[in-house]
Amino acid sequence: MKKGMLPVILCVVFILIGPPSFIDARSDDSSFEKPVVIIDAGHTNKMPGAVSITGKYEVEYNDNLVSKISNVLTGAGFVTIPTRNPNQEIKLEERVNIANSHNALAMLSIHHDSAQLVYLELIEKNGKKAYRTRKPISGYSIFVSKKNSQFDSSFIFAKLLGEELIKLGRKPTLHHAEPIPGEGRPLLDADLGIYQYDDLVVLKQSTIPAVLLEVGVIVDQTDEAYVTRLDHQESIVNAILVSLGKFKNIQKNR
Repeated sequence: MKKGMLPVILCVVFILIGPPSFIDARSDDSSFEKPVVIIDAGHTNKMPGAVSITGKYEVEYNDNLVSKISNVLTGAGFVTIPTRNPNQEIKLEERVNIANSHNALAMLSIHHDSAQLVYLELIEKNGKKAYRTRKPISGYSIFVSKKNSQFDSSFIFAKLLGEELIKLGRKPTLHHAEPIPGEGRPLLDADLGIYQYDDLVVLKQSTIPAVLLEVGVIVDQTDEAYVTRLDHQESIVNAILVSLGKFKNIQKNR
């Protein structure tokens, strides 16, 4: 994900697939038998996000992983609502309205990370411009907004997710807390890599618990290789499944 310095800015994309018939997952025990989860693949083809070290756009990584997440969650008994299909475009204001039209257990937005230009060098890959880190920057990061009306629940979900990712041997990247232009994000939990990012529109205006996950740093050679390995993707997806299962039980008993 790029924040103010690469060709494309961060954009969390929401597009309507059609409202399902279900009871409010936060208020009725019967709905926890098949809880609804909003799964968002960040960016679109017109706003494709970060350029990785291999010359691919972030949106390709996002779409690929969201497909895997949706399949696994559905198989585990969740109702998954993707926010968009790979070739769809939608305005930011519409995305928020769509997110708020479902009384879901939670919303998870999937992104893959970059860094500020001060940490990057421009390279060429297959005749295309790409970026790579000047020094290693690797790991995941999680974002929540204190302006979200369900912040407490969002933070619980974020912590559960961070705990499961740590169990994989992953470590959070802390470069978003660096005191440089475009960064300086407050760390709510440095051990779990949870940041406060209040003004991400989708997070702050969502009326359901909402978390944004940066899966890995795709401008770093080692981390890009990590997140593209199939076995690692399977482990990440399973970590998401486990964290949502635990979150469901917590919300059910609140």
